[in-house]
Amino acid sequence: MRSNPTGSVCLRMPKAGIFLLSLIASLSLLGAFSGQSKASPVSLKFDNGRLTIGSIFDNKVILPATSTFPSDSLPTPQRTDIQLEGDLTGGKLSFPASTNTGLQFPYMHLMHPLERDLKIPITFRLNNPGLNGTWNEKTGAMSLTGKLDIIVVTGTGTNFPIPDDLTDTGTPPLGLLARCRIDDVPVKFSTANKIPTTAQPFTGGFGIHGAITTTWDHLPKAKSENGGDCGDLNMLLNFDGGIWLSNGIVKPIPQPKPQESCETDLSLCPMSKFVEIDDVRLRPGRKSVRPGSKLTLTVKVHNSGNLTARKLKVRIKSSSRSVRVPKFVTLRVPAGRYGRKKFHVKVRRNATGRVRITAIKNGWPGRTLLKIRSKKKVGR
Repeated sequence: MRSNPTGSVCLRMPKAGIFLLSLIASLSLLGAFSGQSKASPVSLKFDNGRLTIGSIFDNKVILPATSTFPSDSLPTPQRTDIQLEGDLTGGKLSFPASTNTGLQFPYMHLMHPLERDLKIPITFRLNNPGLNGTWNEKTGAMSLTGKLDIIVVTGTGTNFPIPDDLTDTGTPPLGLLARCRIDDVPVKFSTANKIPTTAQPFTGGFGIHGAITTTWDHLPKAKSENGGDCGDLNMLLNFDGGIWLSNGIVKPIPQPKPQESCETDLSLCPMSKFVEIDDVRLRPGRKSVRPGSKLTLTVKVHNSGNLTARKLKVRIKSSSRSVRVPKFVTLRVPAGRYGRKKFHVKVRRNATGRVRITAIKNGWPGRTLLKIRSKKKVGR
């Protein structure tokens, strides 16, 4: 019986030759592994931020947040910045939603556009799979895409202090609060975006001294959760806007001023005369009244045109039939100035709760919130 020739060669090979082949194989395997990029854990911190929603909230500061929740009912200490934890693999970034929970985001706030002393708490949440993008170490360019939930807090929850769920970790727990959730807002953060707030490449290394911006045409309709009242909020969302987040930059680079022309400013067109209503206000913004009483409100209308508006009609509405208002108010508004007109409101004896009075012209609303105080009971 003849032996396997391959086997006989191996048996006759010197030990030094076998060792050399093993060493070559090991080095080749090591070289294959070293050619692959390794994932490195990274942390991205944003300590300054701006939010834009149309002209109502134009480039408003939201970061740094306060160290306490912006409400007297839940003064729990919390973080003041946004900090994302993720991985960097060969220039590719990944910040999974599963490891970036509510604890990574503070409760920020915007000031109410009508009730000037009222804070509107907001926060963000990442949607699966999270934020993914790229990082260029040479240029400082960064991009991150994904989807965010924007959550607006409207008060304490329906069953406060019992939370509606325990799944959202944050400080304070989101489950304790009544809220309006704007779901699945697509975001494309980039250091190259210029609107609505100018972004900047990171000049100090990964995520240091730079800014990223995302934009949108409009926001999705907010959904009520745990008793949140979203009626007024949804009236404000059908506008363009965006989010600006930075590290180490407090004030963004100012937006370049567009060159004025007849197309952008009608007043520059030869022989043009026009009325341009661009603001409607109602004063006072809030008022407490008793049933059966009367009060006087003042409507203010601004005309940025170069022609005086004569006999301009402003529509007046009441959210309750128990509070009577005129259908229209007619006033004169000079060119480039405000015009004012007072009108009377009658509160019927059966009026209760809260009633909103609205003055509207060309889509510009002014509002007054009436709080109807109950009559004092006379003792026998």
